[in-house]
Amino acid sequence: MPGELPSTVERPTMVRHAVIVAATLMALLLYLDRFAIGIAGEYIREDMRMTQTQNSWFQSAFFWSYALCMVPAGWFSDRFGARRMLTIYILAWSLFTGLLGLSSAVWQILGLRLLFGMAQAGAYPTAGGMIRVWYPISSRGVASSIVALGGRAGGVLAPILTAWLIILFSQSADPMQFDRSTIVSDKAFLAALQDAPGTSAATPINQLLLRFPEGIRTEIREARSSPADGARAAATCDRLIPEIAALLKKPDLFSGVDVSNIKLSSEAQELRQRQASGSPLTEIDAIRLNRLIVESAFPGSIKRFRGIGWRPTMIAYGLCGIAVALLFVFVLRDSPQQHHWCNEAERRLIDGDSTGNAAATEPHSPPFPLLPMLTNVGLWGNSLMQLFTNIGWLFVMTTLPRYLEKVHGVSLAGQAVMTAIPTAAGILGMYLGGWWTDLATRFAGRKWGRRLPVLATRFTAGLGYLVCVLLSAFVQPDSSNYWLPWAYVGALCLMAFSVDMGNPAVWGYAQDVGGKYTGSILGWANMWGNLGAAVAPIIYNRVLGEKPDAMQWTLMFGVCLLAFVLSGLCSLVMDSTKPLAQT
Repeated sequence: MPGELPSTVERPTMVRHAVIVAATLMALLLYLDRFAIGIAGEYIREDMRMTQTQNSWFQSAFFWSYALCMVPAGWFSDRFGARRMLTIYILAWSLFTGLLGLSSAVWQILGLRLLFGMAQAGAYPTAGGMIRVWYPISSRGVASSIVALGGRAGGVLAPILTAWLIILFSQSADPMQFDRSTIVSDKAFLAALQDAPGTSAATPINQLLLRFPEGIRTEIREARSSPADGARAAATCDRLIPEIAALLKKPDLFSGVDVSNIKLSSEAQELRQRQASGSPLTEIDAIRLNRLIVESAFPGSIKRFRGIGWRPTMIAYGLCGIAVALLFVFVLRDSPQQHHWCNEAERRLIDGDSTGNAAATEPHSPPFPLLPMLTNVGLWGNSLMQLFTNIGWLFVMTTLPRYLEKVHGVSLAGQAVMTAIPTAAGILGMYLGGWWTDLATRFAGRKWGRRLPVLATRFTAGLGYLVCVLLSAFVQPDSSNYWLPWAYVGALCLMAFSVDMGNPAVWGYAQDVGGKYTGSILGWANMWGNLGAAVAPIIYNRVLGEKPDAMQWTLMFGVCLLAFVLSGLCSLVMDSTKPLAQT
């Protein structure tokens, strides 16, 4: 009949959404494996007997190889296709994560982190090219934000899940166990004994000293007189170890002892409060309290008994990666034209009734656009903006747990939650950022639609660190100021929210100027961003040193503030209206 619609209308299939789900799971695993060592870092450092300087290079190693392999990894994805390369990348970094839990030497974990960075380098450039294939230009900002949101979800999950797994796997650890492997440094342990006040003071260290046999105390005094003699220090510690192991089994070891001169963990404080309130502790809880007090009295020279859990945690993460890789093989194809689940209506929706998108996504061998990239001013601004952003942003993922523990005495579980919250704030920022850059592009054009979100968010991120500087300079940490660490977390939430709100515009910029070289362009800009992440732990270590004081932490926050100011200034030259091919 006239005006009657056809009885059947082909509706687009939803394969593109399944592809984005798989990419989002990949991004979640990417960040989960990458930042698990943030919360486990101090346990790894103790287990491997690393200094803070060595630990900073361990934290940095991933980002050096990750940054330097960004460009070739992006080119490989352009050349061989997303499905093949992402599967290889996921399997490789999962293998290296699992092997980290089996390593026994510092050179091994450094090598594995370098290889891990190489394997992860291609993930986001390949995902960026994949989004260009599977989504029309009007939806790429939101699609990019969803994938990046998966990464931030992994960042939120990393400290919480890692802490939970470490605690779970360490339940089998015996707090009474005190053997040769427990002492991280013989000299540091004896130095802590040497620094103790007079033996009449009722402190945890002197409580141990007073309970040692006289012969052992004489040997300690002799070892103090020759601290450079490593053999004597080792021999003295060998005699001390069984004595301490026996003392730890005494439930009343530290009963009535003044612990105000040491920073107890939250777990130890809770047990002490229960003991002081008249609520009797079980024998195992009393022994655990003894061990926690000893760990706090000798920071850095005695391993914490919960540290045993980091190794099986890394192995478990490696096994999870295999499942995600298999999902990619099943769901992903290099273009809608190659996917038998994708109907013609969805292909037309993606391509805009043209075949340009499809043709550009077949595996091909384009020349690497080195000269156009080197001469594009906007791309340099984008690259340096990412470099300075990561110098400021990485503090939360790598150093915040250390700050919370050493300055505020926050427990492992508390560190996990407080580290996760700023990253969770970033998730909201990431989603709003995708909507914002798409809206800004429609109303202000591509130039300011990409530039303005980046510019504004770098300065508001710096504002978060300004609050940290003021808090650190004018408010002294105190056990009664329970609100203080949460104030820092709130300021860092502003920072993380701001950074992630601007990130979809950064991805959109690369897709706008990259064209068929999107993978290579994303790889180039991300290379510079991750060079910033590579130098960040080294900068942090130079500022903080082995045992930072309040002034050094204040300076650390100031360095991060400066990084975001420089990042915002660099974004002023980004221009999405100048595609790479026309430079």
